[in-house]
Amino acid sequence: MRKISIALAAFALGLVGCGDDVTTVTEVTQVVGMKVVEEGETLPKCNTENEGAMVYSVDSAAAFYCINRKWTSMKGADGVDGKDGKNGKDGKDGENGADGEDGADGKNGKDGKNGKDGTDGKNCEIVSDTNGVTTLKCGDDTTTLYKAVCNLTPYDPMKQYCSVHGIFDLEKCGDKLYNPESHLCDIRDSSIYRYVTIGSQIWMAENLNYKVDSSWCYNDSAEYCEKYGRLYTWAAAVGKSEEECGDGYDCGLSGKIRGVCPEGWHLPDTTEWITLFTEVGGSSTAGRILKSQSGWKYDCNGTDAYGFSALPAGSRGNVGYFNCYGTNADFWSATEHSSDKAYDMYLNVIRPYAAALFDRAKLAASSVRCLKD
Repeated sequence: MRKISIALAAFALGLVGCGDDVTTVTEVTQVVGMKVVEEGETLPKCNTENEGAMVYSVDSAAAFYCINRKWTSMKGADGVDGKDGKNGKDGKDGENGADGEDGADGKNGKDGKNGKDGTDGKNCEIVSDTNGVTTLKCGDDTTTLYKAVCNLTPYDPMKQYCSVHGIFDLEKCGDKLYNPESHLCDIRDSSIYRYVTIGSQIWMAENLNYKVDSSWCYNDSAEYCEKYGRLYTWAAAVGKSEEECGDGYDCGLSGKIRGVCPEGWHLPDTTEWITLFTEVGGSSTAGRILKSQSGWKYDCNGTDAYGFSALPAGSRGNVGYFNCYGTNADFWSATEHSSDKAYDMYLNVIRPYAAALFDRAKLAASSVRCLKD
């Protein structure tokens, strides 16, 4: 049971009026002459028998007085609500908290599994290699390959060549093989040169590179000779010494002049150069037709329509200096002009389309193209 202190004002006044002291109770059960009930609903009947009796109800914390057969509560009226207190001032904003520490690094994932090994390929071997027919065997499979075909017949281009007359073995030039239907062999030094047929003439399509006295590489560089051939004085070109046909000597040659050319070939004279000009359309356009497709400066390359491939090899002046590389091509003729000059076929970039014959000092050095006998 709850402990309570009860001050019942009305009840106390009634007691004072009777001349008795007010009794302070600390427990409801100690109130003299007062019945205690747990709930108001259990109050006894208020009738004439208990008129003036008092009962205390614990649940409502009030005393009830039986007056005129009706229980009357002696609880005081509720007091007036107090006024609302003033709102407090807003508190200051708190300071930001310190940054949290970085989280720990995540653990590395597990390595992926290795892929499966691929299947081994089949070993292949050449089981035969004859006359341009190669047979490969790879495992159980056999494959036949043709290196080249001539009129539906296979052949080996490293050993043979195809002709309108059939298949023939390449010929030897020193330790090298060559096709005699497109190249010639200079047996003197085993050099091989390409040649072309233009009309009724067969011309070397490369500059001669056979070393003799009174001949030079441009700028005395062997690298130039490999591509552009050598530069010869007129005496060297016609196969004579400077004391026989050089500057100041009337040579008086006639007929076909082999000169420095390989056996079966000769140095062309002016009439043969003119025949070439006529065959390719005339001297006014022969320069463009006969020039190579690359190597000429100032965008003056030719069409090389017949494969003559005239290169701008430059020349050596009669006083010993090299000049005109990339801009000029000079080729000796076998025709003498005078004791100190001979005719030269001339291409340049100043007249990029034309070809011409000029007289030139015999001591100057020019390129040589040979013509087949």
